[in-house]
Amino acid sequence: LRATIEEADPTLDADVAAWRADRCDLPRLSLLGPVQARTNGDLYAVTDRKPYYTEVLAWLALHPHGGTRDQLADAFGITANRVRVDIKAVRDWLGDNPRTGTQHIPDARQSAAGRAQGRGIYQVDGLLCDLDLFRRLRARGQARGGEHGMTDLANALTLVTGQPFTGTREQGWAWLAEGDRLDQHM
Repeated sequence: LRATIEEADPTLDADVAAWRADRCDLPRLSLLGPVQARTNGDLYAVTDRKPYYTEVLAWLALHPHGGTRDQLADAFGITANRVRVDIKAVRDWLGDNPRTGTQHIPDARQSAAGRAQGRGIYQVDGLLCDLDLFRRLRARGQARGGEHGMTDLANALTLVTGQPFTGTREQGWAWLAEGDRLDQHM
C-alpha cells in the first residue's frame, strides 16, 4: 500500500515546497485558516470583488471534477450569463499556467472533464490548495507509518494556520453548508 500511495502522488513534495516558497508560479488558495488566494494573474480583474471571486475559486477547488454553468449559477444564486462573467474574471486573475502554457481555468468545453463528458464543465488546473496538500500528506503519512509517516503528518498540520474557512465574505458561502460539511470536518 505504501508504494502504491507514494507512486500515485509523485509531485507531493514539490507541491508542498512550492506552497511554502516566497514566490510560486502557481496560484495558491488557503482554506485551512483565513480564506485567501495568492495569484500571479491580473489583480485588477477582481479588485472590486476579491472576496466573492475567492469564493468562486474555492468552489472550483472543492469540486475537482468540475461543475457546469448551471451548478455554479445554482450555488451562487446568479444567472448563467453572470457565471460566464465571473469565470472570466477568475480566469484572468489566475492567469496562465507557466507549466502548461494554458489558462488555469480553460474554456469549459476544453477542460479535462468537459472533453470527457462532451459538455461544458468548469475546472481549475494547476492550483495549489492547502486543504488538498493536507489530505495528500495525511494519506501518504498514514501509508508510510513510522518516522517518515510522522514527518508527513507533522507537515500536514503546519498547513493549518487557524480555524478553517474563516474570514469569508458575509452573505456568501451558502453552498458550503449543503451536503457533507467540509468546513466542519476540517
